[in-house]
Amino acid sequence: MTLKNSTTSYGSISKFLHWLIAIFVITMLIGGFLMGNIADRELRIFVITMHKLSGMMILALMTVRLLWALQNVKPELPEAMPTWERIAERAVHGILYLALFLMPISGWIMSTAAGRPPGYYNVFNIPLPGIPQSEAIGGFFNTMHKTLAWVLVIFVTIHILAALKHHIINKDNTLRRMLPCKSKS
Repeated sequence: MTLKNSTTSYGSISKFLHWLIAIFVITMLIGGFLMGNIADRELRIFVITMHKLSGMMILALMTVRLLWALQNVKPELPEAMPTWERIAERAVHGILYLALFLMPISGWIMSTAAGRPPGYYNVFNIPLPGIPQSEAIGGFFNTMHKTLAWVLVIFVTIHILAALKHHIINKDNTLRRMLPCKSKS
């Protein structure tokens, strides 16, 4: 398996970033929806702290992923794929990329505006420069963060269902070219 993408398959770096970010995002979505229900205060603070730091990790990984994608060829879509599916593929990927940048940025702004920026207890904090403590700013970005969570749930689901449709119904190489194992060309 090569490091870089080819016209038929994603390279090992693209695959690694895709699956690592996927694991982070799915874990973050589940944790984000559940963390408000944690009764134990110490545990809730720990989970929120890890949630914020994981969000920062997703932002860093997405930056690396975008830079890597801009330097690599994108594998070609199956020739038989209808135009509407090609347009949908571009739109879904575009929305996912945008949401995966906006989600951690909105959380970072929200946390900084609330005076609780991402960090690890009092060891270090990562406030976003230029964001003042403000209930109005925090509230706006809290709403944005929650909305983006649902956008991600919807578009991650569409992405997974489309990959399964190509694999099970179309029986093409669309899913295999992103699987961690060597794909058939």
